[in-house]
Amino acid sequence: MQHSYKIRNALRILQLLAVTHLSALVLAVSAPVAAQTEVPVAPFRSVELSGGAVAILRYGPTQRVTLLRGSTDYSRFTIADGGRLVIDKCKSRCPPGYDLEIEIITADINVILATDGGTIQSRGSFPRQAEIGVAIRDGGTIDIRSMALDKVTASVEEGGRIFTMPQSALSASIVNGGEITYWGDARVESSVRQGGVVIKGTAAEADKPLSELSPPLEPPPPVPPVPPIQPLRKPLRR
Repeated sequence: MQHSYKIRNALRILQLLAVTHLSALVLAVSAPVAAQTEVPVAPFRSVELSGGAVAILRYGPTQRVTLLRGSTDYSRFTIADGGRLVIDKCKSRCPPGYDLEIEIITADINVILATDGGTIQSRGSFPRQAEIGVAIRDGGTIDIRSMALDKVTASVEEGGRIFTMPQSALSASIVNGGEITYWGDARVESSVRQGGVVIKGTAAEADKPLSELSPPLEPPPPVPPVPPIQPLRKPLRR
């Protein structure tokens, strides 16, 4: 009798555990996905992105900045002098594994800057634009191949990659490592100091996703200091 009681008690426990597990599963499946959040900002004409954040740039008649991943609790969006949208991935500290991904829609942009590993990539078609300036400092990636641009002024300092398809002219500058890749037959003026490369991309790579393009070049190692030259000793007189 006591043995039967123990069996029934064990079965009740198993049933309760099964119901609890099923309820948790239903709640997990039915939990709503976090909605995309629009970030209110004043009008801007340029974008600066830092700290390893990722930004998707699209054309649209009305400016809009949408948070796809991340939180304004940790990231900061400000408008600096001259209508520059400045996006800081971390205001001060971010939790481990924190990612920031945003979508920027604008009809007009004249300068793009990425620093400290930020990535900005244009997607979709854009109307033809006369000129744009793009720059990277301390690592990052800017991919504006989908933008129809007459003239591009591009610069990289301390590592990073820029991909572009200028129609008429490219002014490229690299200091201390980096890579500027262009497609087309634009007139190119380039300056490379202390490592880096300005290179024409192949037709096979022109439409490749950013993730499939060649990895970034490593910045050159620092030049070791030259040891001081010891003065010559006068020969001993005999």
